Amino acid sequence: MARAERLVGVGVFVVIGLTLFAVGLFMIGDRQLAFAKKFTIYTEFQKITGLQPGAVIRVSGAKAGSVAQIVPPTRPSDKFKVKLEVAEELHPIVRSDSVATIQTEGLVGGSFLAIDAGSDSAPPAPPGSSIPSREPLTIADLVQQMSDAISKVNGTIDLLQGDVLRAVENIADTVENANELISSVSDDIETIASAGAAITRNARDISEAIRSGKGTLGRLVNDDELYQRAAAVARNAEDISTKTREVVEQARNTLNDLESKNGPVQGLSTSLRMTLEDARNAMAGFAENMEALKRNFFFRGYFNDRGYFSLAEISPAQYREGVLTNKGSRQPVRVWLTAAVLFENDPDDPRAERLKPDAAPRLDSAVAPYLDRLPDGVLMVEGYAQGGMRDERYVRSRARASLVREYLIGKFHLDPQSTGVMPLGADSHDSPDGIPWDGIALAAFVEHAANGSHK
Repeated sequence: MARAERLVGVGVFVVIGLTLFAVGLFMIGDRQLAFAKKFTIYTEFQKITGLQPGAVIRVSGAKAGSVAQIVPPTRPSDKFKVKLEVAEELHPIVRSDSVATIQTEGLVGGSFLAIDAGSDSAPPAPPGSSIPSREPLTIADLVQQMSDAISKVNGTIDLLQGDVLRAVENIADTVENANELISSVSDDIETIASAGAAITRNARDISEAIRSGKGTLGRLVNDDELYQRAAAVARNAEDISTKTREVVEQARNTLNDLESKNGPVQGLSTSLRMTLEDARNAMAGFAENMEALKRNFFFRGYFNDRGYFSLAEISPAQYREGVLTNKGSRQPVRVWLTAAVLFENDPDDPRAERLKPDAAPRLDSAVAPYLDRLPDGVLMVEGYAQGGMRDERYVRSRARASLVREYLIGKFHLDPQSTGVMPLGADSHDSPDGIPWDGIALAAFVEHAANGSHK
């Protein structure tokens, strides 16, 4: 019986011990989050500063897991890779932009790893991913930074010491120079003060003399007769000015009468205008008669042989067929000039061009050899343009040729009737080396001239 009671007591003791052990094990496991569901992430540090495997992980201050493993680097330039096991229930606030740092419990406590909560815009950190880290700042680092700062301050003080001494010496020299200057000018100041007092006394004497009527100025101030004479002179000057204005007004009226509608000047102007109008009508009739003679059956051959024609009426096709060669008696001499050396964009109109400032010497040298033969010949400015549609090329080539023609007529006083333009667009088959030409060509049709071309 006693043995049975002993066995029952031992059994109860064992059961109670096992129960207490299980409860303690459960409490320790729960404290260490051994039974919580976890996920794994990684981070890296250049130095781990006392962090050990098994160290606590805190997310926003809450205990969230432990450091599972620290993998040392294989090269000095690599970092320590830290494996973290974090409770799944805190996964929603551990984002891809969360930052891991190594911190210390108090001043001398153990190290733990802290993870900041990420931002709402960043996604949760995926299991197996890496999150950024921030290197820990230890007391040794602070001491080293303070030591470096103190060294720099000491160096700065050493550098400034010499400058401060020199500044003090310069101030002392300045004070000494100022004292010397004051001593040197003291006599001059006394002289100036004496002269000022003398000037004041003289001014007082002069004023007193004027008030008492002494001298010319005193008599002028105190004599009423002089005042009356001055007033009379002023009145005479005013009368003269009034008469002068009357004379000017009479002259203006006379000029207005001369220039009036019925005045002699207007009549003379009317007669002169009528004479000029009659002369203009006579010249217009003469020009019409000359045009009629050019097309008359009996005189047409004569005028064609002489080369009388209107350059503005010649088409590009007729020009290419040699209408200006006068049956071979004239030979064209061409000087080729590119657009790059003659023209630039007009700032007032981006779609238009104008002559460059240095284009004048080039045109002068190009036409100079033929000036003595142009009175009996014809000068045509051929325009060429390669870019754009056919109508755009025609307009651009004509504008280029017109710019050059106006310049040559104004510079050399050429005959406008024998100086023309020919817009040829992209048709430049007879250009130097047969290349498509972009610019102008000066074609001088002169008697018995040798063919030639220049760029």
